[in-house]
Amino acid sequence: MSMMSMIGTGRCDALVDALKAEFGGMLAERILEAEALDFLWEARVRERYLGQHEAAFLDDVESFDEVSRIVILSLVDGCWHVGLCQVDGNGHASELLWKRRFESLKEAEIAYHSVH
Repeated sequence: MSMMSMIGTGRCDALVDALKAEFGGMLAERILEAEALDFLWEARVRERYLGQHEAAFLDDVESFDEVSRIVILSLVDGCWHVGLCQVDGNGHASELLWKRRFESLKEAEIAYHSVH
């Protein structure tokens, strides 16, 4: 069973523009790449639940938490992105497993719907 939901357009364009204005284009791109999980998660316009699994967290003691796998479709800095995230029980994205960038919504939607 898969669940899909539409998210309100929480686009991060104003923040991206502010980063570019303050740090310049090159450094802003590095910040976007380093913080990709947060930007893509906050800017998602669609998400789809793919299932649960246990994730190992290695601190001093090995522990396992159940996390959800969620595919997201996001619009950041004028480009569409599809990514696969691990999300904890509180709805916070904890890891970006992979992402792809697309120039058109049509291509991004094809990729979004093909993720299993």
